[in-house]
Amino acid sequence: MARSISFMLLAMLVCWSLSGCLFANDDTGDIVLVVDYDSASGTVIETYSEGQFISSNPVIISFDFSATTSTNQLSTFGIETNDGREPVTIDANSDSVIVIEFTTHGIYPINVYALDSFGNLMNQSIEIQIDLRIDWTETDTNAPQALPFNPEPANQGQHPKMIEIISNVENPSIVNSIGDSGQSIQLTWQLVDELDDICQTRNGQINDGDTMMWQTLYFNTYMLHELRIVMDDGQDLVNVNQSVAILYEN
Repeated sequence: MARSISFMLLAMLVCWSLSGCLFANDDTGDIVLVVDYDSASGTVIETYSEGQFISSNPVIISFDFSATTSTNQLSTFGIETNDGREPVTIDANSDSVIVIEFTTHGIYPINVYALDSFGNLMNQSIEIQIDLRIDWTETDTNAPQALPFNPEPANQGQHPKMIEIISNVENPSIVNSIGDSGQSIQLTWQLVDELDDICQTRNGQINDGDTMMWQTLYFNTYMLHELRIVMDDGQDLVNVNQSVAILYEN
């Protein structure tokens, strides 16, 4: 169960100490902004099979304003995601929960706020961290497809800290074969940027019935990239199971 996170802002605090603190006049009522949310981070998971996109599981976070109080009647609760989307608002008299969906990786400095019937506003910024993991599988292939990924955040914000790559290639045994049994295979992993420069590489030999894994960390989070598996001609068919994780924390 995710840990509940909450914060409280008092409108009677000195205005300069609060980002976006607005007062209509000297005798405005106090707004106590309390927002509970189940998590400040999550991972979007994209799934591909045989090079085709299958699904994407977004990160969904609920923000509960029900503990927010005000001397004056509250009128609106809202959230600005600051990523090009319109603010999401609800009527404070009939609802208290706003659900935000994140479909792309990035650091989101979202703004939560409460507005009373006199137009007085209390707000605060919350940093939400969204990572991305791409799960990729191919079966019975001797020409694995390139796995493309973009480490640059779509919201033009802070870049991720690193990329974690885990790639497993299986050379399955040939059962009930006639004549020669399965052979070992030779392959090369390549991590390539959009300039077609090879940034990381590893060679490998996988005997019949074995699996080899390449696990690596990569810290250039700019430009489009591809993860490639290059095999020698005439090799046995292999199974590929790999993931690329774009991470904002170590």
